Amino acid sequence: MKRRNRKTHNYKFTEKKHSVRGIAALALALVSLGLGVAMCIVSARAKGAGSVYLGSMGVLSLLLALAAFVTAVLSLREDKSYRGFPVAATVVSGLILGGWIALYVVGFLI
Repeated sequence: MKRRNRKTHNYKFTEKKHSVRGIAALALALVSLGLGVAMCIVSARAKGAGSVYLGSMGVLSLLLALAAFVTAVLSLREDKSYRGFPVAATVVSGLILGGWIALYVVGFLI
């Protein structure tokens, strides 16, 4: 009778951890996106007649996206950390920051 070889477990014992900066950058990017969506909803309900507070919320969201992008790029340089969160944070915050910059450029041109 032939014995089946048991599956050998390939454990990797590493000192890698999830990047705290990457997680924080992703959280900041998602907060910026949430503020943007909230700002669009409030602006649509006000039929485009937003207040100064709505504009300041937009500037705050742009600054949050910029801070998230800078933090995400810095988290990519960390040694001994997994790359998942830093890469996701860089992509997401880059897209959100690009969207905010495009929105402001179009707003200044119109």
